[in-house]
Amino acid sequence: MRLIPQDLCDTDFYKFSMGQLVFRQFDNAIAKYRYINRATEKSYKKGFAEQLMEQVNGMSSLKLSEEMYLYFKSQCPWIRETYLQWLRGYRFNPNQVNAWQEEDGQLKIEITGPWFETIYWEIPLLYIVTELSRPRGEMSELWLDLISEKAERMSRAGVNWIDFGTRRRASFGVQNLVCRIMKEHGPGFFGGFRGTSNPYLAMTHGLKTHGTNAHELTMAMQAKYGLSMCNKATMDCWIAEFGGNLGIALTDTITTPVFLRDFGTMYARLYDGIRLDSGDPKVIGDMCIEHYKKIGIDPSSKLLVLSDSLNTDKAIDLHKYFYGRIMTTMGIGTHLTNDVGSKPPNHVIKLVEIDFGHGFQSLIKLSDDVGKNLGDTQLVADAKKTLGIKNE
Repeated sequence: MRLIPQDLCDTDFYKFSMGQLVFRQFDNAIAKYRYINRATEKSYKKGFAEQLMEQVNGMSSLKLSEEMYLYFKSQCPWIRETYLQWLRGYRFNPNQVNAWQEEDGQLKIEITGPWFETIYWEIPLLYIVTELSRPRGEMSELWLDLISEKAERMSRAGVNWIDFGTRRRASFGVQNLVCRIMKEHGPGFFGGFRGTSNPYLAMTHGLKTHGTNAHELTMAMQAKYGLSMCNKATMDCWIAEFGGNLGIALTDTITTPVFLRDFGTMYARLYDGIRLDSGDPKVIGDMCIEHYKKIGIDPSSKLLVLSDSLNTDKAIDLHKYFYGRIMTTMGIGTHLTNDVGSKPPNHVIKLVEIDFGHGFQSLIKLSDDVGKNLGDTQLVADAKKTLGIKNE
């Protein structure tokens, strides 16, 4: 069997930044993750779950290499030595993953175990599912030329962008070529390619790796500190762990308007910027700019990271729209690493329950896109009522 993950660090960097925080601050938490196929019409061939579990079992051989250890030491000084030494001994535990198929072919995956261990499964499982399910021989002969064309267009327009495409890539080979080719297009003074969220590829190509935290951290804080305090708790834990480093706050775990209520002057000054991952980026971005102005901060000194379903045209348009008002960087995923001819997947793995020592509690996500809300229907409705969100 050919193992699809190339390395323990063939994943998204934010799994290590969050991983350090969880390892140091929440080592007693037990997490439960679940696979969600948003393209409900897609089913998987018979035996697919068994193929997936072969990959899962093979991942137990992955470990932190000496090269990646030295890369983290030199390029990511905010990663603590104690965490890196623990990570050297970490191995994927296949017993934490359960994958099966229902009669209609729908794929089910659940991951359960200590949060500081299970946090690393999400990204490789997603790209393994993507690659195993991609029809063979359906890659367009033009996809390689398109990579250069996209890079040239964005670079000429002054766009700053990062490869965010690990989780839904067509293959490692495709993402590897994306990074190799796009490296030739920046970074420059007026824009360009800023690097990748994949630390293994960053090390391979001499790029900067990027990433902070994901929705799962703020979702987990709902169980630890309560729904109304989860945004502040996330930011407080983050500041305690990283000080002024990795200072990009994610806004839309329980909607951006609710986040901005909590994003007061202290947090807004400590954080370099914010990431938008759902909703109309122009509407939400304008809302954030006005918030900075309201609390006496020049928005042009802050960074807006946009990462929701971007393509070349959208990235250029958003760059032009916000130019001169706030700095922007585009986190572009599937459009870079799975625009190869066949339809890319639309699936996620989300943290759905967590136990901080008092039993499992269900978690929710209230996106700026109603269609991306996550969680029990009644819990979502109750949360909207508690937070004063209109039931749109």
